[in-house]
Amino acid sequence: QVPSDVTSSLASVRSDKDPADYVVIGWDTPDSLKVLSTGVGGLEGMTAAFPEKDVAYALLRQNFTWESVGDVQADTVKFIFVYWFPDSGVPLMRKMKVGTHEGGIRQLFAQYHCDVNAGNLGEITPEIVNTMLENITGKANHQVAAREKKVEEKFERKFIGGMDGKTQAIDIVDEGALKEAIAKVRDNDQPGFDFCLADFDTSGKKPALKLKEVGGGGLDALKAALAADSFNYGIVRITETIDATEAVKFCYVKSQPEATPFRQKGKLGLLAGAVSAVFAPYHGDVFCDTVDELKIEDVVLATKKR
Repeated sequence: QVPSDVTSSLASVRSDKDPADYVVIGWDTPDSLKVLSTGVGGLEGMTAAFPEKDVAYALLRQNFTWESVGDVQADTVKFIFVYWFPDSGVPLMRKMKVGTHEGGIRQLFAQYHCDVNAGNLGEITPEIVNTMLENITGKANHQVAAREKKVEEKFERKFIGGMDGKTQAIDIVDEGALKEAIAKVRDNDQPGFDFCLADFDTSGKKPALKLKEVGGGGLDALKAALAADSFNYGIVRITETIDATEAVKFCYVKSQPEATPFRQKGKLGLLAGAVSAVFAPYHGDVFCDTVDELKIEDVVLATKKR
């Protein structure tokens, strides 16, 4: 359920006529949201309102100076979606429920220019936010080009979270193999393939998404292939019978174990929106941080919501 004060608070943050620049929303009941905090205070005010041991979602309006020449500045307004999931202390029942709601939550907060998954305040700092904004506006590329005295190439803005334009670019190891694996899962003529799983190769300078496993066995096989100490992303095909008619559904699965190294969490959390776009479209999505939390009933419920 989405109370009216939640939708009005989100609208206030987006309005140029309202001074509010952030809103933090949490759970009132297992299925109903509530406003935890909203107002003027920017990133600092927003993070101060994050609950210590519970999940929350936030929208931040950030003024950003794209370029400054003398006394003339080119300013722009950007919106950032923050998914706050504390590294420890979140009740088990909450962990089990939030994954089934994540797709709907992101739709509620859309549209935004970039998103952050944060498990502690060190993963949502001014430096991290500024770096993201520089990347999506092209400021970083522009600064490098200026230093090297090169002619600046036309920049194509990239957005995630439903904004118009292409999704944020990520590196993919053997992109053709990953696309082929996803296509097999979607192909009704290949019933032997009903899940696909990917993870990140973090050995290089930049994380690169790579195919980990594709095959049959459904959710159980996907769960068996999940790593206990690194982020995994996948898609699973399920068949639902409704009034004697079989309907094929696809569910996006995101696994973010608590044992994942801290530095990897920070880097990979910034790419969440771009990774989900690789596996799109799908009927629903679920989140887990342990294999035991990933249950078929949650997958079925998630695919019913779209």
